[in-house]
Amino acid sequence: MHRLDFLRDMVVVLLTDRGIYSDETLFRDAVEEIYRTLREVVLEEGNRDAVEAYELAVLLRAVVFQRVLDVESALKAIEKSLSGEGNAL
Repeated sequence: MHRLDFLRDMVVVLLTDRGIYSDETLFRDAVEEIYRTLREVVLEEGNRDAVEAYELAVLLRAVVFQRVLDVESALKAIEKSLSGEGNAL
């Protein structure tokens, strides 16, 4: 099975089985798997068709791991990161 097909199936399961949300560890692992796989597909394999999905996975990961809770926090983190102040989140 192609990796993107696997991810699509995983996302469908996450959307249809709300019980997964209650298992925080399982849900976070699934989000991390989605993020890491899309990162590899886009950055290492150069699949431009998956860029939008990867960008959305970055946002999902930030929200799930509570690194970014709102637009202002995200903008401040970007500014801090671009100023060379290390880990912005």
